[in-house]
Amino acid sequence: MSRFSAVSTLLLVLPLLASSGCVPAAKYQKVLDQNARLETRVDNLQARAQARLAALKELLEDVKPLIDRGLLSVEIVDGRVVLGMTADVLFPSGSAQLSPEGKRNVAEVTQALKRRTSSQNFQIEGHTDNDPINTPEFPDNWHLGAARAITVLEFMVDGGFPKDRLSAATFGDTEPVGGNKAQNRRIEIVVLPDLNDLPGSKQLLEAIGKPTRPRGTGGPR
Repeated sequence: MSRFSAVSTLLLVLPLLASSGCVPAAKYQKVLDQNARLETRVDNLQARAQARLAALKELLEDVKPLIDRGLLSVEIVDGRVVLGMTADVLFPSGSAQLSPEGKRNVAEVTQALKRRTSSQNFQIEGHTDNDPINTPEFPDNWHLGAARAITVLEFMVDGGFPKDRLSAATFGDTEPVGGNKAQNRRIEIVVLPDLNDLPGSKQLLEAIGKPTRPRGTGGPR
């Protein structure tokens, strides 16, 4: 029996017991007070969850034109909304400097996401394929992924995005999404916080029409 079912049953039984003198009035009132506090906490949680889901829905509407054009992809990874861009539309091969096309693309994404900076935080994640790199600038794929993530972050900040709403991370070649190397070379913009604990998140995923996936199960690199 769940906590709510148990409390409901107890609330039905206690008045009868209290009226018969089997339960002291003080104990009966204590149970009523505890139930009221529990209901208040549940109501507050549901209100916060609905507000967060509404903000995410608005964000997805803001970036929908970019998704429809193929500039962004969207999926749910470990309960998080992830907006993805292939690195090939942002950077020359083996470089962490945005190409002219890359600057235009990141600028468009920045403008779309800026509308939600009052309610959302974002993490920029750099991913590479598994082709090894070893240069003075990038001794391995970890460094290349990190440099690309930071480049995108800095470009977004220069475009007016609040820096306290952004963070950067690198995964190198450890999180492939499939056998296509071009797909694995990517920048992901992760919407924080997680959706796992939000009532209604399943309905949101169905509305997006995208599958969910856990990290590290993208298939061969």
